[in-house]
Amino acid sequence: MHDYTQAGLNPREKAIADFAVKVTRAPNTNCPDDIENLRSQGMSDRDIVSLVEIIAYYNMSTRIFESLSTIE
Repeated sequence: MHDYTQAGLNPREKAIADFAVKVTRAPNTNCPDDIENLRSQGMSDRDIVSLVEIIAYYNMSTRIFESLSTIE
């Protein structure tokens, strides 16, 4: 629940989780190898774009909700 690296994920799930963490924490550090790693796990370019959209939407939503939760 608190540490996905201890969750017993299969290689594809771990690659997706690793990528999500990297996109969330330091998106400007992504490189072609990150995309190739996802492709090597069977993801198509369409899958990867969808993954990035989901990660970005979740991150944006979380920031909006957390920012507004301080309003009384």
